[in-house]
Amino acid sequence: MAKNSQLEESIMKAAEELFLQNGFDATSTTDIAKSAGCTQALVHYYYRTKENLFQQIFTQKFQLLISHIHEKNNQVNDLELALRNFVDSYFDTLSKNRQIPFFLIKELIMNEERRQRMRMRMITDAGSLQYYTDWDKLIKSEIAKGNIRPIDTMDLTIDVVSLVVFTFISLPLYSDLFEQNEEEIRAYLQRRKEEVITLILKGLRK
Repeated sequence: MAKNSQLEESIMKAAEELFLQNGFDATSTTDIAKSAGCTQALVHYYYRTKENLFQQIFTQKFQLLISHIHEKNNQVNDLELALRNFVDSYFDTLSKNRQIPFFLIKELIMNEERRQRMRMRMITDAGSLQYYTDWDKLIKSEIAKGNIRPIDTMDLTIDVVSLVVFTFISLPLYSDLFEQNEEEIRAYLQRRKEEVITLILKGLRK
């Protein structure tokens, strides 16, 4: 049977929406097939297993984020600009995919086996390795010049990631408590983006 790229993409899109909405365990290949408008057999034909489909979706999202960050920071030698690009890319990606933080907490942080599989994918991804290498060199260079306090690259990365991710984890609480509409939410996210950048930059001062 010849593969139909449009159907393959429809299955991927349907699976992504259901995984984000219901979680991995609560989503069946039958659900995915129904949403994609095809048979369960076709889901297995294109992706073999639900786990494989999940891994492909997560990898796609991860690579999307890394590619945006690396594209903005390609040959950037200014730490503040690199940091702003990092936070901008992270916020922009999560703004368009607001369920991802909840998805990651439930499906990766709480699932060791899946976490280990994703780790292997990450450490063999050339783009993510190159980005981290460039990021590490820039931070160490700024420390050597005396421009920022000594800090481990991974610690700084976790600082940034945790501040950005918690903004989106707390977003439903914020929007419901203060009855915010979409325009107000976008303004809030922009304020949070600037606040994260300010906090990180101040924290790096000697």
